[in-house]
Amino acid sequence: MAINVELHLDHLQISKDTQDWIEEKTKQLEKGHHDITGAHLSIKQLSGKPTVNKYLATLVLYHSPENIAGSFKSESISEAVQSAFAAAERQLRRARSSTKDRRKRAVGTKVLLETLPPPEIDLED
Repeated sequence: MAINVELHLDHLQISKDTQDWIEEKTKQLEKGHHDITGAHLSIKQLSGKPTVNKYLATLVLYHSPENIAGSFKSESISEAVQSAFAAAERQLRRARSSTKDRRKRAVGTKVLLETLPPPEIDLED
């Protein structure tokens, strides 16, 4: 299942190389997992005198059970996009590892309960 990435450029142009990199990166994020249903990437040019040449890239991954968002500001569009992907990827790894930990704890508790001897009950009282 391919992740559909909605791209919002806010009157900006990105290179073909950056578009190809975005496609490749989203394929890597979904590889072996089915917890991401889509993504939204927004790239904006910040306004104001000190930030005229700065761009803000925000990536939102539609992830189950909670969505993940990563954003980054940079003077280069490609650097902002790459850093936003890196931030979202870190959060995604953290979310997936916490899900694995919950599963391990649940299985560990079940095994522990099965290995305990049944309590001795004296019925003659």
